[in-house]
Amino acid sequence: MDISEHYIQLRLKLKHVRDDQELYITIGELADYLCCTMRNMNLIMNKFQEHGWARWSPQRGRGKKSILVFCKPVAEVAAERFDQLLHANRMEEAYEMSSSLPPQLRERLLHSLQLQFGLRSIEGVAGRTDTLRIPQNTHFQTFDPTQTAMWGEGFIITEVFDRLVRYNAERQQCEPSLAIAWESDQEGREWTFYLNKGVQFHHGRVMEAADVKFTFDRIVTDPDNPCKTMFGSIQHVELIDNLTVRFVLHKPNFMLPDLLSSLCASIVPRDVQMEPLRPIGTGPYRITHHDATLLVMEVFPTYFRGRAYIDRVEFLQLPQADLTESLVKKRLFSDGELRSVEHEIQGGVFMTFNMQKEGPHHDLYFRQAVRLLLDSDQLVESMDNPYMEKVDRLNHVRAREQQNVIPSEEAVTGQTGSDKSGLVQAATLLERSAYQGQPLRVWVEEGEQMEADMAWFAKRCESVGLNITVVTGDPVHMVYHDELQPYEMIYTGEVFDEHVMRSLITMYTFGNTLFLLAMNDYWRAELAQACENIVMIQEPVLRMERLIQLEGRLVEEALILPVYAFKEVHAHDVSLRNYKISGYGLPDLRQLWIKRKTDAPNTETSYPVYIPLW
Repeated sequence: MDISEHYIQLRLKLKHVRDDQELYITIGELADYLCCTMRNMNLIMNKFQEHGWARWSPQRGRGKKSILVFCKPVAEVAAERFDQLLHANRMEEAYEMSSSLPPQLRERLLHSLQLQFGLRSIEGVAGRTDTLRIPQNTHFQTFDPTQTAMWGEGFIITEVFDRLVRYNAERQQCEPSLAIAWESDQEGREWTFYLNKGVQFHHGRVMEAADVKFTFDRIVTDPDNPCKTMFGSIQHVELIDNLTVRFVLHKPNFMLPDLLSSLCASIVPRDVQMEPLRPIGTGPYRITHHDATLLVMEVFPTYFRGRAYIDRVEFLQLPQADLTESLVKKRLFSDGELRSVEHEIQGGVFMTFNMQKEGPHHDLYFRQAVRLLLDSDQLVESMDNPYMEKVDRLNHVRAREQQNVIPSEEAVTGQTGSDKSGLVQAATLLERSAYQGQPLRVWVEEGEQMEADMAWFAKRCESVGLNITVVTGDPVHMVYHDELQPYEMIYTGEVFDEHVMRSLITMYTFGNTLFLLAMNDYWRAELAQACENIVMIQEPVLRMERLIQLEGRLVEEALILPVYAFKEVHAHDVSLRNYKISGYGLPDLRQLWIKRKTDAPNTETSYPVYIPLW
């Protein structure tokens, strides 16, 4: 333990003692406080004096008390030690030290830690190292591509793994990745993929067609795999040779390349057991460290598409930090020049119902009443948030483009006239429903905005006699630890990536989406059949029309109550170039590079980046 940590520990044990106050105490009592021998305690006290932190007047003889005076405030010693750890790149130790301190002191140090986020460029003996540090406020549970349901985990998977094909959002088409080309028969029932040569996994072995077969065999042969329905059209995978693989399907699937570009279809090695938190892929980054406070990804120098520019990415877990976004941005960009990037999140915030549980929410009248109470016009207006936009669909971007196939707002929401009229209608529907006044529980994904939404919603429910209790929770626990059962209503959000059509199919067929977890067997079967029919359509425009119609049915049945979409604003130093945001709301690491400042010092330079992850 560093001498400063001894001082902090002792000062916190004796926090009732003021600075510059004489304290009469024996060396044995001090040794007990620090759990050390009296000999070591004498050495520690001498160190305190050398640093000017304390005055120590030892008294000899049994029972005699020495005089101790603390000269330096503990906050200053803690701050100095904290900065030492940060500058030594010992982020985990800095965070652990701060976690042991009282809340007020801890927050002061975490403000300093916040300034470490962004991109740091360090010149060393081995050359220049560029490190991007990103704050993270939820714990990662799994990076198994067939299991993950959290967008933060999805971002990691995007960088660690590759798929056979990749989706180009600008061109709106699939392009080669691990597969250099592919073709199908006219019926869309056999698809052959030709693989790139010499692609290496992170553990050094070259990828082969057998790895592709292994990847999909582990999905289609496991009845409990969340991806099984999504890839249900696959009958089997054939090996033609080491670089050629053929998918044989039960039924036509003209969206197979699109589905193979999803994170769920990331290729895994057949010779290594999947470690959910330390997986091996072929991507531009590999995970080199992961514990409760820090995840580190380092560049994979032999990546087949070319080495990434950023050398190292660190995700630092800050569950105890209470820093508002405005404060974070202000501290990061107090003086420097910045560029803002506005990003519209695909998908949106919605309410659904736990159809796995019995209750009045199985009654359509009840769900329609809730739809009127959760009025998106009134909610968005009351929040006065410029980055919120009311929607009647999660597929709001494409829905705006195809207004002719969307029912009118009145047909979707059932609302006619004023807010007061809507509350009267809600009360009438509630009386007609199976609701008998019993208390119901609403689970809401934790977060300042969504909790504010539900506080607003609860007041409206109270005004019409709907008795609800709102419970906030972590979606990680809800999805991975089966905590859905106590709740009748779920208020959450769905984040799509750039491929909106594929994202909708995923939402309706991937077993770990919160929406699908809430559906009963009847609706799961209905959605699976509908999606199976949609992927059999060869024309993409017609497929999207059918998906819009499917969402329209779910809205009409009040199983999805869309509320609003939202935008995020990233900010970054002008030296960061090609800063583009991926579908999961994070910078695309494969494109980011640094135009180093001409007046930058030779040793270390910081480039602030604000990424809204809180």
